[in-house]
Amino acid sequence: MQFEDFIKSYNEIYKAGNRIYHAFALKCGLSDSALCILYELRMEGQEGISQRDIGAILSLSKQTVNSSTKCLADMELIELKESIKDKRVKTIALTKKGEMFCADKIDKMIQAEKRAFCRLSQEEARALMYTERKYFKYFLEESKKAFEN
Repeated sequence: MQFEDFIKSYNEIYKAGNRIYHAFALKCGLSDSALCILYELRMEGQEGISQRDIGAILSLSKQTVNSSTKCLADMELIELKESIKDKRVKTIALTKKGEMFCADKIDKMIQAEKRAFCRLSQEEARALMYTERKYFKYFLEESKKAFEN
């Protein structure tokens, strides 16, 4: 396979995946970034996650995180709390209404992901993860080299 064919196909696959998540966001009445924040809270943030960490985890700008968290707070789906460790840091946590929203909406997306995963053989799943990790390891190495000069 030539690079041009690979990168065109790979980008088409990546964009198709983004369109699936975008469609979920629309069905939930959310922006893509708000959906990602709720997804991350549902998957990892039972105790709350700082706005800075959300931005780093999701590769979102500070402004995007701020506007999305404001929107989610206005919808009463999340609340901002002072961090126990550092009063200057605000953490994002789901409200009861947010928990119910996620149980109704976000969990449907997670279950769709799980059902799609279950349709892969164990060998296919391992191969997909192995190849993705390897490709991005090489891409990171090469991107660092590209900006050394």
